Order: sequence, then C-alpha cells, then structure tokens
Amino acid sequence: MTWNRLDPSRRLTAGRFAEFWKSAMPDSARSGFFTSFVLENPWPLAVFLTIVAATICWVAVQRDERRILIPAGITFAIGAIILAVGLLVETSGEAAANQTRNFVTAASDGRIDEMLARLDPDATLHVGRIERPGLPVEELRQMIDGLGSRHRIEQNTITLLNSIGTGPNAALVELACLTRTASSLGTVPSRWILEWERGSGRWLVRSITAVSIAGRTPTGRTVLP
Repeated sequence: MTWNRLDPSRRLTAGRFAEFWKSAMPDSARSGFFTSFVLENPWPLAVFLTIVAATICWVAVQRDERRILIPAGITFAIGAIILAVGLLVETSGEAAANQTRNFVTAASDGRIDEMLARLDPDATLHVGRIERPGLPVEELRQMIDGLGSRHRIEQNTITLLNSIGTGPNAALVELACLTRTASSLGTVPSRWILEWERGSGRWLVRSITAVSIAGRTPTGRTVLP
C-alpha cells in the first residue's frame, strides 16, 4: 500500500504501537466456534481430544479396566474427524486470506495490472474504519498505481493476516505489514482491511480500508500519493 514520507509527528510511539495491535475488524465480524475451531483451525481441539484419549488409555491400563478404552477410542475418533474436516474444507475466510497473500505478493513484485484486475468495478477506498463512507474506485486505482512509481515497494513482510468469513462468498481480511518503499524513510508498519467477495467463481476486492500508517490513523486523503 502507499504512504507519504513521515514527519516526527507520525513516528510510532509506545501508545500508538499498542493501538496498532488492536484488532481493526468491525464488532459484527465474528466467526462461530465451529468455523473457528473446526473448519479454520482444527489443530488445538484435535490435539486436546488426543491428549484426553491418551489420558483415558493410561488410566485404563493403570486400573486394568478395558471397558474404559471404549470412550478413549471414541474421543480419539472425534479428534481425527475434526482434523480431517478442517484440513479438507476451505472456508470463505481461508480463501480470502489466500487471495490477500497473492494480492500483497503482486504489490511487492510491482504487478500493478494484476492488482487492478482484482478490483470490483464498484470497489471503494476507506480511511480509518471500514464503516466510514468510501472513496470511489478511481481513488483506489490511483493509490495502487502509485506502487508502480514513487511508492514502489522495496521490501515487505506480512506480520498479521486474520480472516473472517461474512458469508459463503464473502470475507474480511485484516492485514498488517512492515514495508519499505521508494518514498518512505525506512520500514513503516501499516494495517489494512480488505473486503473480498466471490462472484462467478472469482474473488474480487470490494473495498480496502487504510486503518493505520506508522501507528497513526489516516485522516482525509493523506494515504493517497
């Protein structure tokens, strides 16, 4: 993404650093238990159930009670099913997260045309929060165009990628990066929210929100070149 050269008032302070790491997702964007711990991240629950099953087996051996092995086997089977389902099923949030990685890679490589092709014709650019009125797609295209010239990315690292499905074909992705561009003074942290929607089998960006640049919430059109 893009930003202007930093002045002292925009430097990252301890307070801004703490604010930077707060989730920028809307309060209404929440995944349910099944989606979070079965479909998207089955490992913690599967490992927990495996430990429970192993504990039951140990107790059964110590007490020489084979009937206790039945619930141990059931518990282990449930954990295995949860892991299999989680690994086989791709949720809308996971798909959008993968699309975001590709989008950021295209930005880092300077593949501007590829990025522009992923924009919905009615995509919007939001400043600060996604709930605020968005700027038209022309402003978003102008910002992305800057990545091919004065805001060309020299180095970029993704530090956060958190996705939440908002429907079968829609998702929000919270993205944080440490980026050095041709126009920045050193490496700059930033946070963004990308809204994705799938139509006709293709994922497109519905909106991009510039949440914070160098720990500071953008105002007006200051994120634009």
